[in-house]
Amino acid sequence: MREAEIALIGEITAGVTHEFKNVLATIRETSGLMGDLLALSREASFPHREKFAKILTTINKQVTRGKEISGRLNKFAHSLNEPESRVELNALLDQLAFLVQCLASLKPVQLTIHPIEPPIFVHTNPFRFQLILVACLEYCKECTDGARRITLQSRKTGKGIAVRIVIEAGSISIKKPCALPCELSDIQEATHDLGIQLLLISTPGQHGLELILPLSAG
Repeated sequence: MREAEIALIGEITAGVTHEFKNVLATIRETSGLMGDLLALSREASFPHREKFAKILTTINKQVTRGKEISGRLNKFAHSLNEPESRVELNALLDQLAFLVQCLASLKPVQLTIHPIEPPIFVHTNPFRFQLILVACLEYCKECTDGARRITLQSRKTGKGIAVRIVIEAGSISIKKPCALPCELSDIQEATHDLGIQLLLISTPGQHGLELILPLSAG
């Protein structure tokens, strides 16, 4: 897909999610007015007060959830228009973890983030970097007999900034040989452009992938 097409998708998605947030704000404001009227009414004049109060609580909870979902999607959409930017790694991985839970292929996976301390910033293309991570997560899920728990670990090394995707395998065994997976050939161009080195982890008790961003990225 060409850059102009990606940018257009990002612009449209960002605009739509912004409008959706306005819709949610209106719903919250209206439910607030309903709550005020409910508080002013007497028990005798409003026999279903308790039921309506529960309904308003449910509406407010779903509005809060909807605002988070639309906010996350809005941020992701804006990343499509950022060829390269300075991003905080922990925040980027947290964003990824949230979006992954919305993907059907990765919904069954429990993704845990081990943030790097102190937080560090990297210069990268946030959209393409997340694209690489999603491809790696899907590979890690599919290359085992059904990984359910995957951990993202970040650390600074002499080679660069490493992000490890570790399969919490337990009794699960890796089915692929100890070599760079050919299933990830589709992201080779992206890893090359971003200067990311992709390695396979295969040690007793730990299987997965490691992405190393160059030191100049931080």
